[in-house]
Amino acid sequence: MYINKKENEINISPQIVLHYSMSDIAYFDIETTGFDKEKDNIVLISLGYYVKGSIFAVKQYFGENLEDEKNILENFLNDLKNFKVWCSYNGKAFDEPFIKRRMDKYGIKVNLPDEHIDLYRIIKPYKQQLNLERCNLKSVEKYAGIVRKDTIDGGMSVELYKKYLQKRDEKLRKKIMLHNFEDVFNLPNIFQVVWKIENESNFIREDHITDKQLNYLKHLMSKSGVSINIELEKISKKSASKVISALLGGETDEDELKEIIEKYC
Repeated sequence: MYINKKENEINISPQIVLHYSMSDIAYFDIETTGFDKEKDNIVLISLGYYVKGSIFAVKQYFGENLEDEKNILENFLNDLKNFKVWCSYNGKAFDEPFIKRRMDKYGIKVNLPDEHIDLYRIIKPYKQQLNLERCNLKSVEKYAGIVRKDTIDGGMSVELYKKYLQKRDEKLRKKIMLHNFEDVFNLPNIFQVVWKIENESNFIREDHITDKQLNYLKHLMSKSGVSINIELEKISKKSASKVISALLGGETDEDELKEIIEKYC
């Protein structure tokens, strides 16, 4: 296994960094040999975190062969244990379940961070208002004014790694690692887009709760004596539907209802 660490400065408004407690977050991304978490391997994980002030470190764990997967996971998880919050871009759907399945394979028992901030899920409901044709990371980076050095995508990374295993070409390794490095190094800057969405009044999520749902939800909550510290006007239709079903089923635990809302937002 090859491990590399780089430190660079990230210039983001201190107000934004403080508001989202960004210095307490672990930023991560993985590269794999494919999309099947049962059969494919994790070959690279990048972990980003603030070191001091605006200095941001990215530590990368690269598998020089497929047998390195367990070492990659163990080293990454050992560094991750100091964080209660981690952040990704579409990691709830791909990276986190992939990591969990591969941990299960090797019998690795480690508690993952309690909270997962998935920037993709936060931004996607505002795609049209941001004038984005796509909501992938590179499109959002471009919107935020970020210029990348790498020229590949995740699919190309899979093919390049196969070539690396055959040729052991250092240039291929550097190309894969640069791609994954930038996927993580750019995540803090995406919070500037989140800040814009949350602080400009003209942003309304495209799948927002309907007036009918809102009125009915408020009625059920009042009837059940439930109060949730969330702006119901800003939740999604799907979240509203799930909470309404839970309330009709007799669920009145406020923490459970809040979890339902956050899961489907």
